[in-house]
Amino acid sequence: MSRSEDYPLVIVGAGAAGLGASAEAKARGIDHEMLEASHRIGGRGLTEQLAGEIPVDLGCHWLHCASKNPFVEMADSLGFAYRRGNPPILPRVDGEWRSAGEFERLAAAWDAMEQRAGDCQRAGEGLSLLACAGEENPDLAWLNYWSGLMYSADLDQVAAADMSEYRDTGEDWPVARGYGALITAVGADSPVTLNCPVERLRWGGNPLVLETPKGDIRAGKVLVTVSTGILNADAITFTPELPAWKREAAEALPLGDMNYVFFHLPRGQIEDAPESIAYQQDDTTALVRIRPEGQDCAVAALGGRFAWWMERQGEPAAKQWFRDILADLFGHDALRGLGQFRASAWGYDPWIRGAYSARRPGSGDARAELARPIDGKLWFAGEAASRDQFCTAHGAWLSGRDAVTALAG
Repeated sequence: MSRSEDYPLVIVGAGAAGLGASAEAKARGIDHEMLEASHRIGGRGLTEQLAGEIPVDLGCHWLHCASKNPFVEMADSLGFAYRRGNPPILPRVDGEWRSAGEFERLAAAWDAMEQRAGDCQRAGEGLSLLACAGEENPDLAWLNYWSGLMYSADLDQVAAADMSEYRDTGEDWPVARGYGALITAVGADSPVTLNCPVERLRWGGNPLVLETPKGDIRAGKVLVTVSTGILNADAITFTPELPAWKREAAEALPLGDMNYVFFHLPRGQIEDAPESIAYQQDDTTALVRIRPEGQDCAVAALGGRFAWWMERQGEPAAKQWFRDILADLFGHDALRGLGQFRASAWGYDPWIRGAYSARRPGSGDARAELARPIDGKLWFAGEAASRDQFCTAHGAWLSGRDAVTALAG
């Protein structure tokens, strides 16, 4: 189908940032269109069904910073239940169960690294989190694993400034029916054209022209909300080329990788286990959740370089990795009743190419530079462009909303 249309505003990408931008544009009466390369909206928010009935989030799952997260109010209005707070995490280290106090000690090691990251930023030092943790830190394996979950990158790949600038309230509430399902429900009435990748964006003139397989679209202003994985892969050709400062900002905010793996747990299988387990055995570290939110599944998370490596090995390797962990935790008899397996693979998703952004050490204020518009007509938003809520769905939403507020002014 060919098209040639004009809009005051075109939003590229229908993830959380694009949907937040669209909601703000609609509230302001700005006629606009969203173009989404994928077959669905939601971006890195994706809920699927395990064993045909269990909602599992392959992407974002936690309402982070819940007291200032706009998705909490949206969840309330749409009837999406969430749990306030989380059960204690019990460590299992080298075959022995430890007390919840042991995990509190590990959490204190993370807090100490955060304090050093703040000191580093105040001193103007562009250090990595690894430098803040110390390479001889006895808890380095756990700290590096947690970095993979928080930033989708290992400690040496993350600027200390990212840790010190993120404004965390400590409220991380899981969405029972799925955060991805919530984001999709929120954006259900958005004006979006799916399966419509922008191949070239000609922004040098007026109007701007977006070339797509479904025809050209003209716009007064364009808001680009695609991931830095897409920007850095040159999946969209910008004509003229983006200025060096904008390209450098995107390159300083590469996407890492972070994935979940799931097994269906039929009733009667692994019933009396702690819900959250910090697992460490030899060179394997994992956060494992058993029947989270009362769902009949087991889930583990992996991030950073290890997540990239596991994606390259393929789903059978990820399945075996999780089976080995469950066997060590609960015995080989527990494996006999395992049901369907599912794994996410964000690194090789062609429309995203990673999980979320980690600022490279020594890269300055790259997030602000990524958000800075060009000539008042080409705008950028997304989790990577958030100053203090990056790596989150609500940070992406607020970034899109704020960009439309600014361009409308």
